[in-house]
Amino acid sequence: MLTESKIDKLLLKTVIQEKFGISVINLTLVPRGGAARAYIIESSNHTHFFLKIYSDDNIPDSAFRFAYDLFAKVGIRNITHPIATSYGQMRIKIGDFYVALFNLISGKTVQEHKLTDRQLERLGELLAKIHQSKAVIGEYSVKENFEIAFKDRFLAIFNAMPKITANSTQYEKQLKLLLEPHRHKFMQELETLEKLQRKLKTMSLEFVNCHGEPSPGNILSSNNGEIHLLDWDEPICAPKEKDLLFFSDNVEPVMIGYSVFSKDNIIDHDLIEFYGHMWNLGEIVDYGSKILFENHSDGQNQIWLDNLKGGWDFTF
Repeated sequence: MLTESKIDKLLLKTVIQEKFGISVINLTLVPRGGAARAYIIESSNHTHFFLKIYSDDNIPDSAFRFAYDLFAKVGIRNITHPIATSYGQMRIKIGDFYVALFNLISGKTVQEHKLTDRQLERLGELLAKIHQSKAVIGEYSVKENFEIAFKDRFLAIFNAMPKITANSTQYEKQLKLLLEPHRHKFMQELETLEKLQRKLKTMSLEFVNCHGEPSPGNILSSNNGEIHLLDWDEPICAPKEKDLLFFSDNVEPVMIGYSVFSKDNIIDHDLIEFYGHMWNLGEIVDYGSKILFENHSDGQNQIWLDNLKGGWDFTF
């Protein structure tokens, strides 16, 4: 579990007052995975906001601006979006940290709460609105190129397996037990991914503005049953299947809602297969790299391992 941020809390409250005009009376740490520390902050007038503190600058300013523009210019309300400072900034730097303030939506994620068919339809409507947004705000600057950027790291993880011995950490040994039995399937999956990559690069495809990762943890059912999309860290201009991949088990109600706002409701199965394999192998790279090649606490390594134990789908 992530611990408290090392940022000075008094300084943080002072800067939020100066930059956002918000007087903070309480900060509560939110236990969550990911690279950012998250807090719920309560203002002096008892309004609540969601605060994220990043220890690096890996997310471009354009990602914050994109979510803000979806809300402010396109009029999409069912999303989290950054709160702009009095000078129009989407995030600010405090010492070695980057801070962004968001609207707070109370509810449960799809990891905690199964959606009804009507909620899935509403989710489809929300995705279609986002996918149509370039007519108002233009194409998002990061564009899909179908590159497999993680290939070298993926191979490095499996090349490291023979070096994991009885003297290795318990998390490294558990990772080996989890991955090594599937080595052949994963290598076949990489080959399939590369074949699809070559095919897709020759095709003429329609690109739309995408959330990028509408996974169960990033979809929230609010207390009144409305559907919201969270965490706009990796938006991308890509085929719609980049987002629709995550609903292959509930495609019918999602596409019923999707078709309300978009006539482009035919799903390309080559794209679904490509993004499915990208997701499978990307999960291995993300969590496996953290366990093998980075220095984290036992508690955090256990979280990475648990996240990886969700299983894989070889049937895309």
